[in-house]
Parts: sequence; structure tokens; C-alpha cells
Amino acid sequence: MADIDTDEAFQELSDCIIKGDAPGVDRLVKACLEAEVSPGAIINDGMIPGMDVVGELFRTNQYYVPEVLISARAMKTGMAILRPLLTESGIEPLGRVVIGTVRGDLHDIGKNLVAMMLEGAGFDVTDTGIDTHPDEYVQEALSQGAHIVGMSALLTTTMTNMRSTIEAVEAAGLDDQVQCIIGGAPVTQRYADEINADGYAPDAASAVTLTKRLLGVGVQEESPEEQGRQLYLQARDALQVAVREEPGSAEHRGGLEQTRQLVEQAAEVGYDPTHLARLTAEIERELAR
Repeated sequence: MADIDTDEAFQELSDCIIKGDAPGVDRLVKACLEAEVSPGAIINDGMIPGMDVVGELFRTNQYYVPEVLISARAMKTGMAILRPLLTESGIEPLGRVVIGTVRGDLHDIGKNLVAMMLEGAGFDVTDTGIDTHPDEYVQEALSQGAHIVGMSALLTTTMTNMRSTIEAVEAAGLDDQVQCIIGGAPVTQRYADEINADGYAPDAASAVTLTKRLLGVGVQEESPEEQGRQLYLQARDALQVAVREEPGSAEHRGGLEQTRQLVEQAAEVGYDPTHLARLTAEIERELAR
């Protein structure tokens, strides 16, 4: 058995995840296993903290999709070694997630990113791929014992299949054990409310936070920064809905007023004024139309 400083190894492993150094992850995971460090400790104390940092960097616009994908692939390098050992040892994941792009939609970059980050956070993830029929979500949820069904759509014409999937989950009698979450470029919180989804996430990092919150795992009290960010995202959603209405109509004006109120609330909790100023400028441009 090789000697190893586990604290130092875990810190180096986290750094490799953050930098997207897949060969480094491979080397360190194997070194830890040779030193008889448990697979669970390697993941929970070495790899997941690294992905947590990546998620925070993504939330604060210091990392973008390419950097996150590189980090997630480094994480998957380590998971490929550890997953069989976890199965053998009977270690349970934080939860089981079935995720896919809805029927009729062939886009998968955003969905892939969410799946990678969920796996990096300690969830067991089954990816159904693209063009997923509502019945396929149900079948996978049943076979995997899923707690979460995640749906992605990039096209407005395919968003209706999110509603169909939620209805299929309810018809199968799974709504007491499975929670449905949605996301994608045209999707908003308002749409999530309309179709009775259990949650909406505007990006991959938020999807991980949402999944943890719904399952009650690793949830900390929401910071003022996170409160401001959520208000900002709601304001962005409200603006997106408002601009689709006829300029000058009651719906258009009401949507812009709602956006302004959300911006003011985000400012009160100290959210980034640069982002809020951008939204305020867009409100003024819409009012001038």
C-alpha cells in the first residue's frame, strides 16, 4: 500500500477538476485507490468540491460552457474508474435523475452539460438522449427508480412535449415519487408554472441547485447573492415574455412593470448593478417601441 497525504491529494484532485486536467484526475484517483482510500471519500472530498467551484465560476460568469465541459469531462474520467467500485460497495448516490431532450427536439448541448454537472454533484444520471418520447421518460423513471425527470427543449415548437411528459408521469402514478424539472433557451418560470412542473432552471449550475433543493440534499440557506440572482433571472424571464406581446398592450405594459419590480427587488438585496442596468435599459427600449 502506497503512502499518501489524503488532504493534499484531495486538494490536488479538486484543482485538476477545476482546470479540466483529465490525465491528472486519472493519476490521482488511481493513486488514492492504491493507498486504499475509499471511492466515496475520493468523490465526496476530492472531486465534488472541485465541481462545486466550477458551478460557482459558471454562475458568476467567470467560466463559460467550454470551460465547464472540459471540467465535467475530467470529472467523468474519474467517475469511469470509481463507478464500478461504488456499485460493488453499495454506496448510494444523492438521488437518481432521468434527463433528456423532449420529443421532436434534436438539440443536446445544454442537456449534456446539465447531465455532466449533476453527475459531478453526486447524482446517478440516466441520459435518454434527444427526441425523447413521454413514455420513454416514464419507462426509464420506473426502471431506474428515479427521483427527478429533467426535460430540455431549444425549440418553442417542442416545448409542449414537456407538458405531455408531465401528464404521462402523472398518468403512470409517479407524481408522488418523481419530480419534473424543465429548462432550455425558450423556457421560463412562467411556462413551468403553466404546465405544473416542479421546477425550472435557467442554466446547468441552477439545475444542480434546484435538484438538491427538491430532494433536500446539501441545501444551505440561500445567500443574498443567490436571492438576487434568482430575482434577476425571474426579471429576465418576465421581459422575455413581455416583448412577445403587442407593443403598448396591457400585457406588454404589465410584463414590463413586473420586470421593473423584480429588478428593483434584486437591487435591494445587492445584486450586480451591471446586469440590472442592462435589463433596465431593455425595459426603456421596449417602452419606447
